[in-house]
Amino acid sequence: MRCLVLTTILILTTGPVLAHSGAVPAPPAPSPTPRQAKPVGFKLEKLTANAYCLYGRGGNVGFLVTDAGVVVVDDQYEEVAQGIVDQIRTVTDRPIRFLVNTHYHGDHTGGNPVFIKMAEIVAHDAVRPRLLEYPEAVKKAFPDRKRRLQEEIDAIGDATDPYRVALEKDLGLLDFLLKDALSFNPATAAPPGLTYDGRMRLWLGGQEVDVLHVAPGHTDGDSMVYFAKEKVLHMGDLFFNGMYPFIDVWAGGSARGYVTNIDQILSLVPPDTKVIPGHGPTTDVATLRRFRSFMSDLIAAVEKAAKAGRSKPEAVRSISMDQYPEIKPTFRTLGNEIAVVYDELTPAR
Repeated sequence: MRCLVLTTILILTTGPVLAHSGAVPAPPAPSPTPRQAKPVGFKLEKLTANAYCLYGRGGNVGFLVTDAGVVVVDDQYEEVAQGIVDQIRTVTDRPIRFLVNTHYHGDHTGGNPVFIKMAEIVAHDAVRPRLLEYPEAVKKAFPDRKRRLQEEIDAIGDATDPYRVALEKDLGLLDFLLKDALSFNPATAAPPGLTYDGRMRLWLGGQEVDVLHVAPGHTDGDSMVYFAKEKVLHMGDLFFNGMYPFIDVWAGGSARGYVTNIDQILSLVPPDTKVIPGHGPTTDVATLRRFRSFMSDLIAAVEKAAKAGRSKPEAVRSISMDQYPEIKPTFRTLGNEIAVVYDELTPAR
């Protein structure tokens, strides 16, 4: 990574893993990806001689094998975390030394109670309070938000109205996040024991792992992780490949922050870098750049609509992004993206 000035440097060789002193239990954190009861069908993809992507249930897992141990990025849910460990064991029997949480959502941190028994957990400063304190805020605020959303939905008679569809997606997501918060159990928590502010670098077995936070994007505590020697980048949920992203404004997310983060990382990594998105298949820098263009063009389209005096529902109903046919709805729709951007650009309305 070129010209990367880091605030923290940890140099590790083959010594014992850092001890977990004073680790406080954390909740099964809120997640946009519902848990399922069926067995997980893991898929392991080898990206380089030492770097891998693992698909399972939840956010994509990346890991780097070094002579001194393994660095893992994200860990999906607690009920599948041992399966992640088992998959890593098919590649190497070296100890898992570090786990990086790219943000707080439960499909990226739910396995922490398993991994904390073997690894130091690393994340941005904002992740720890999101895991430990945010569930209480959700329990207080979300019931009223759900009520107001339902009233707005009920006032729109057309079930196919894009704005109503977006509101219904929001309602379902709020309901899921609230249920997760209500099931919060501090006795089983495992928040990161090592946090950072802007940037940090891990050295393990001679391999450089850069962990970078630029600005709020998906949430207020996003990390991008770069395996420098392997030229492999894990974007977390700052990149949804082939689908509309989840901009978690309730947890400090920002559409413009997506662009800021991507611009910064694109200025630092070489063009032949392999990219692991938070969700979707692994890809290349060109596809990441294309996603950045989508976000930028979306912001510009919403800004134009707002300046023309269109309301948020009118913007949702009128804006199309047909020039990006590869980006498709899953649990978020284009209407959700437009509404979030509209609120961000017109906070006083």
